[in-house]
Amino acid sequence: MKTIKLFVLLMITSLVATTNAQESETLYEAGDIKMGIAAVPLLDLSNGYSGIVAKPSLSFYVSDRFAINTSAFILLPQDIEQENGIDSEVQAYGFIPSFRKHAINSGKFSFYLESGVGIGAIRYKANDPADAAIEDNSGGLLLFSAGAGINYKFAKCLELEFGVPYMYGLNITNGDDTKLFSGVAFNFGMNFVFNTKDIKKMKQKHRERLKEKWDKE
Repeated sequence: MKTIKLFVLLMITSLVATTNAQESETLYEAGDIKMGIAAVPLLDLSNGYSGIVAKPSLSFYVSDRFAINTSAFILLPQDIEQENGIDSEVQAYGFIPSFRKHAINSGKFSFYLESGVGIGAIRYKANDPADAAIEDNSGGLLLFSAGAGINYKFAKCLELEFGVPYMYGLNITNGDDTKLFSGVAFNFGMNFVFNTKDIKKMKQKHRERLKEKWDKE
């Protein structure tokens, strides 16, 4: 419960702490849509486990500094040694809706704070039939995430992203609310950014070309 309270505090802090940030040049504007893919190596700080997660994401900017983000995560099947010494194959997936606040934007760089709560699912498969009881822990996950990161725009619609979120995963299926993971995750990825205005312009140009073609005919 202490960890959950800490996450609630981090979520509130990450959204409120930058409300008085000074205005500066921004990389984004209202209506921007960002699609990204990232690899997330998990570095455990306690007795959970480590792994590599694939993380696709989609963001919509309601203003030049505030975005609503939804990221999925996919932990591909891999052998993990549990706290009790049991070896099993683990696979997990889920999604985390979050809020992102860009506190600093300068030139091609941006610094952001982000926090969110999500749900997911996990599947255990015992490597030894004698340990099959661990498969009863397969089921639902409750996920918390809060952290910060930077974006670097290197082309018109492309940018690199590096983030350092603290993640906490709770297995809520086995009745004991067993902690699955607690630690720092480093997020490396690439994003494609475009604006809804660009889509409208493309549609308009397409209509004009069709009209010209019809007029010639």
